[in-house]
Amino acid sequence: MVAKVESVNFDRAAGYYDATRALPADVMAALTGVLVAELAPSRQPCLEIGVGTGRIALPLHARGIQLAGADIAEAMLRRLVVNADGVRPFPLLLADATRLPVTDAAFGSVLAVHVLHLIPAWRDALDEAMRVLRPGGALIASFPGGGPDARRNHSAAPWRQAMREVFARHGLARASSGARTPQDVADYLGERAAARMLPPVPVTETQTLGRTLRGFEEQLYSWTWPFSREQVLMAAADIRAWAASANVSLDQEYRVEDSLEWWSFERPS
Repeated sequence: MVAKVESVNFDRAAGYYDATRALPADVMAALTGVLVAELAPSRQPCLEIGVGTGRIALPLHARGIQLAGADIAEAMLRRLVVNADGVRPFPLLLADATRLPVTDAAFGSVLAVHVLHLIPAWRDALDEAMRVLRPGGALIASFPGGGPDARRNHSAAPWRQAMREVFARHGLARASSGARTPQDVADYLGERAAARMLPPVPVTETQTLGRTLRGFEEQLYSWTWPFSREQVLMAAADIRAWAASANVSLDQEYRVEDSLEWWSFERPS
């Protein structure tokens, strides 16, 4: 069993997580290629903390990477098994990343996919990652804010700033309880690991204000979960009113360009 933890639990999202977080096939193929290159035989087996539904782990497994997965959300782990055609594809641990039931130096790599910012005790999670890594192993992580170059080629939909202003008026602020940037991790690990950015993977997404609003209203994303339904719907109503007054279509599509940036924190040999 998992002891009580403060990290964000995604059990409530298990039924829709894959549909809302899926990457285009070409982007997933490119990302998988970057990660496979990092997870050479000397960096296996790999433990993914916050493995979830296997969105990243299952494509890596299909490419022959030896894996194990840990998560605090039992429903997400059950969905992973469903996604693997009903068979447990590799060892799965119902476990907290800050207290891993794993022996020292058991893994050649630890994978943290967009998860460190969700762990208030993220320093404990980093200590655990270093503990279970062999010398020469690496923590490979992605972050919500990317790195120093994350916004260099980023484009934004025209309603982004207006939504931020409405959220601020309604007190809807994203919690910042974990490690949000590679620098946070690099600063804490210090000489225990050397930071290196992996090749970025370009991604282009088509967005509409209507789809964005529906995802917000339905509270599909974890940053909205601490807020009441009433608070969310009031903010959404204000955004819809702004769109009507500014003649911004809910259905017009905008191409938003970004990149997926991952970092490797390599433990000395």
